Amino acid sequence: MRTRKSAERAVMRAYFLAAVMVVILASLAAGITARAVIELERRVNDSAAAVTGRAEPEDTLAPLTAEIDLEQLREETEPVSRYAGITFTEQEEYMLDCLVYHEARGEPFEGQVAVVEVVFNRVLSPYFPDTVEEVIFQKYGDVWQFSPAPYLYTAEPNETNCGAVWAAYRGLDPITTLETVYFSTSPYNEHISTIIGGHYFCEID
Repeated sequence: MRTRKSAERAVMRAYFLAAVMVVILASLAAGITARAVIELERRVNDSAAAVTGRAEPEDTLAPLTAEIDLEQLREETEPVSRYAGITFTEQEEYMLDCLVYHEARGEPFEGQVAVVEVVFNRVLSPYFPDTVEEVIFQKYGDVWQFSPAPYLYTAEPNETNCGAVWAAYRGLDPITTLETVYFSTSPYNEHISTIIGGHYFCEID
């Protein structure tokens, strides 16, 4: 009987010791984890201080996170073309292709882009019509503003002419000023903004 009780006590003692060991190991693991987290935060904060030139509180990572988000935002946000507010149909796009062909097919690509910019500048100007089609086909009395307008669709625009249209529309570094609304083989007025190839580009008076 005594032997049986002794055996039961031994088993209970073993269970108790096992439970104590589990608690001790869990506590040690928690301590290691806590130290690991503290060490990770310290390293991150040290990196933040090296990047920003200032020490960050050890109990927060918010400034570093905010800085990363801002940098990502800057990288993902593209500048907007000044012509982004202009809309035109496929037919108007083809009109521009044809206009570039007639007005500037023998000019440098930059000069072809500038011709399209003149059209867009007029669309944005309060002194000219509000659409691409109306600008291209505008007349003062019996005089067409763009001389090829009456025979516009005889053009055979190529990839360069078409590319000039989109280069102008998407351009983030425009060739002309917004006030540039004239171009010709001779100066339209004294306000010359640029000369490209055989064309003088002039601003409105």
